[in-house]
Amino acid sequence: MKNIAICGVGRIGKFHLQSLLSLRACQVSGLFDINPEELDKLSRDFSVRQYRSWEELIGDHVTEAVVIATPSASHRQYCCTALEAGKHVFLEKPMAGTLEDATAIVQAARRSSQIVQVGFCERFNVAYIEAKRAIKEGRIGSVRMIRSSRVAPYAYGSPDWELGVLDTAVHNFDLILWLLEELPATVVAKGAKVYDDSMGTHACAIILSFANGAMAVDSIAWVRQEKHPLSHCAQSQMFIQGSRGSLGIDHSSRPAWVLDDHSFQNVDTVILGGPEYYACLKLQLDYFLAAIEGQVPPAVTVDEALNAELVALAAFKSLKIGAEVTIDSQSSLQ
Repeated sequence: MKNIAICGVGRIGKFHLQSLLSLRACQVSGLFDINPEELDKLSRDFSVRQYRSWEELIGDHVTEAVVIATPSASHRQYCCTALEAGKHVFLEKPMAGTLEDATAIVQAARRSSQIVQVGFCERFNVAYIEAKRAIKEGRIGSVRMIRSSRVAPYAYGSPDWELGVLDTAVHNFDLILWLLEELPATVVAKGAKVYDDSMGTHACAIILSFANGAMAVDSIAWVRQEKHPLSHCAQSQMFIQGSRGSLGIDHSSRPAWVLDDHSFQNVDTVILGGPEYYACLKLQLDYFLAAIEGQVPPAVTVDEALNAELVALAAFKSLKIGAEVTIDSQSSLQ
């Protein structure tokens, strides 16, 4: 049984807490958050120890691993110091908000002997696993085009996020690169501002062009549904067209629902409805525990996460300059 602490107990941190508490292979050794009121509440509600500082957390020799679920601007500090303290790290996506921070995390991970897994949970979604298998087995031939889309509630967005709406789009960027196993040569993005009460882009279309002539088109949108949980409107879809066939994934409808005294909620394998659902958000943590034990090779490494970061940064730059952006072989944006 591994002792795991959680740094950051916002929306996704709470999901991770519930998932870890339901897994038999680990024990939650403590929680840390810069919001003392939220930290006190969760510590009481779940009877879990709270750390009063980050230094106290990484100085705890009982804790062997840390789940970092804070805003991406803080990832470099938390991830690098955790690795230096000898802790395994599960790092939420995106890995960082800047290329400098992402590169520093990659370098720290390479210097360390600890496991680092980045939280691209869709890699553990059975639909995308089957898509990967179909491509590997050559069942649809050479992939020539991928079309993907995702919708997320505007209420969960923040103008403080460096990447804005692209913070959500990195899920699809990671899936596209995982399926095609290469970086695009160029990226171009067009966006629209939908809501006047914040700056930035709330809807965006991104085209990725690959050296072999293949292409991918992704669309991402934040919608104003403040009172709706994310599971109501993630609506992720993907269409993969190959030289011998095609493959479609459609999560726009919800196959299951739960009605209780508190709410009506849809659930599926994209977003967990609670700790009783053994789906991709929980599976990724289960895999992380197995990797720590040496039972499986590390999944969603920092090198892979850096590739998704490069695409997101290229799309962000394209939005700013209104032109196509090149990603060269040295992983720099031109």
